[in-house]
Amino acid sequence: LSPPRRRLWFVDQLAPSSAPYNIAVAHRLRGELDVPALGAALRAVAERHDVLRWRIPQTAGVPYAVCAEPTDVAVPVVDLTGGGDPAAELARMLADGAAHAFDLATGPPWQVTVYRLGPAEHVLAVTWHHAVFDGWSEAVFYADLAAAYARAVAGDDPALPAPAARYADYAVWRAERDRRRGADDVAWWSAHLAGAPTVLELPRDRPRPAVQTYAGVEAAVTFSAEADRAVRTLAERRSTTVAAVLLAAFGELLSRLTGSVDHVVGAIVADRRLAAFDDVVGFFIDTVPVRVRTAGASFAELVDRCAAELHDATAHPGAPLERIVEALGVGRDTSRAPLVQVLFNVLNFAEPRLALAGLAAEPVPVPKPGSPFDLTVYVVERAPAATNGVAGPGRLGVEVVFNPDLFDAARVEAMLADLAALVGALAAAPQSPAGEVAAELPRPTVRTAGLGAMTVAASGWPARPVAVPAGPDALTDTEELVAGIWREVLGRDRVGVTDNFFDIGGHSLALAAVHARLTAATGRSIAMLDLFRHPTVRALAAHLDGAADRPELARAALRAAARRSRARRIPPRRPGGTA
Repeated sequence: LSPPRRRLWFVDQLAPSSAPYNIAVAHRLRGELDVPALGAALRAVAERHDVLRWRIPQTAGVPYAVCAEPTDVAVPVVDLTGGGDPAAELARMLADGAAHAFDLATGPPWQVTVYRLGPAEHVLAVTWHHAVFDGWSEAVFYADLAAAYARAVAGDDPALPAPAARYADYAVWRAERDRRRGADDVAWWSAHLAGAPTVLELPRDRPRPAVQTYAGVEAAVTFSAEADRAVRTLAERRSTTVAAVLLAAFGELLSRLTGSVDHVVGAIVADRRLAAFDDVVGFFIDTVPVRVRTAGASFAELVDRCAAELHDATAHPGAPLERIVEALGVGRDTSRAPLVQVLFNVLNFAEPRLALAGLAAEPVPVPKPGSPFDLTVYVVERAPAATNGVAGPGRLGVEVVFNPDLFDAARVEAMLADLAALVGALAAAPQSPAGEVAAELPRPTVRTAGLGAMTVAASGWPARPVAVPAGPDALTDTEELVAGIWREVLGRDRVGVTDNFFDIGGHSLALAAVHARLTAATGRSIAMLDLFRHPTVRALAAHLDGAADRPELARAALRAAARRSRARRIPPRRPGGTA
C-alpha cells in the first residue's frame, strides 16, 4: 500500500462503523436508461481500473493489497415511484448510501445504486471509499463509463483498452521515491515545524468528546463579486495562486479566533507527478502540514508567505504525514487527529460532468457522510447561471464540513459570513497591516466559545476493579503478555510498564501490529481504540483484566495467553518494573 492508503486503513480500523473517507456522487438521468448496459459498462471500468477490485486484508496487523478477479458489478434498482414523497425518500437513501461502511478486507470498496423515479427518470448514485478514489479520479471514471456505456447500448463489446499505468505502478514508484528522498524530507519537515503548535483549538459550542466522532455537517458561502475580483487581482499581482490568497485570509481569521499567530493546518497535495498517472483511478493525494504565521505582516506579505509555504510543502513529498508526526513526537490523543485538526483543500479542477449516450444528466447533491477533522475547508468555484446560453466565469466560495459534536451550525455559518467579508476587505487593502483591516471581524459571537466548551468531555467508560501487581517490580500475567508483544513489535529488549507506547518508538502501524498479536494471543475481540486510550503496559493490562462482562473469565484467558507466550519467547521478569 502507498503511505496515504495505510493511513486510511488505520483510521478504518479505529472507527470501522464510520465513513469519514467516503466519496459519494449522484446524477439524475432523463431518458431511457439501459440498466444491463450500465452494468456491463461498470464492469468494463472495473476491469480497466483494477484498483476498484483491490481488497485490503492484514496479517499480524500489517495491511496489504490483493486484487480480485473481474466480476459483474451489482446494480440494484430501487423503485421510488410508489412512495408518497419520493424526493424525501431519495434524499434519505442517498445520505444512507454515502454513509455506507465498507469492509476494506472483503470489498468491494465501492457501490452503485439506481433509483427509479419514473419510466424515463432515474438517479445513478455511486459511493467509493477514498482508499480507491480521489477527486481527480471522478473525471476519469465518468469518461470511461461514458465510452463503455455507448458501446454497450450499441450492442458492441464495452471493453476498454488497458491503461498505460495502474495504481500498483504508482505504489511501487512512490515507495522508491520515498526511499530515496525520505530521510532528507523528514529532516526538512522536522526543522520547518520545530516549535509549531500541534493543536489548533477553534472556539466551539460543546466540550470535545473524549473519542473522535468523525461526524460531519456541511455549510457554504459564496464570495461577493467585489471580493472575487479583488482576490483574483491580488493573486495576479503577486504572481501566485488564488489558493495562496485565500489561505492567507484564512490564516488571519484563525489568528483572530485563537489569539495565536502561528498555526498548522493541513493542505491537500495531488501526487500525480507523472503524466502516466493522469488517467488512472485511485488515491493519489497526501495531506501535508502547512505552517501559517501571521505576525507583523501586511496582507500582501502574508500572501507571499503562504505561497512560499505551499511551494515548500509540495517540494518535500518523501515524508508522509505519519512519518512527520512520528518525527515531531506528537502525542496521540483519541479526541483529535494528530497535528492536523483543520484541513484547507483547494478543488482546483473543473467539476466533472457525466454524459451517457441518450441520456441527459445533471448532478444531484449528496451530503458528505463525515469528516476526519474538526473542520474541513474546501475552496470552490461556483459556476453562475448561463446568459444567452453562455456561462461566465465562476464565483469563488468556500464549502466546509464541520463536526456538529463540536460546533453549532449557527456558529459555523456566521464564521463563514465573516470570512467572506474579511477576504474581500483584506484583498482590497493588501498593503495595510493585516491585523488592522476590518478589525471588527469576526464578530464577538464567533470569537467567543460556549461556556465550558473548551474542555474534553469525560470518556464515559465506567471504571472496573482490576488486578494490581504486588509491588513496583512485580508484573501481572497480563502485563507480561502485553510487554512481550510490545518488545516483539518494537524490537526492544526491555520496556517499562509505565512507558508510553508512542514515546518509545511506537506509531500507528506498530499499534496495529500490537492489536493483531494481542487479539490472536487472547482470542478476544479488542477495540484498537482501547490501545490508544491505554498507551502503557500497566494501563492496557489493567483495562484488559477488567473490560469484560465476566472479568474473572477474561483474566483466566489472559493468564493462559501469557503462559503460552512465556513458553514461546518471553524472558523472565526483570527488576525495576520493566519487562
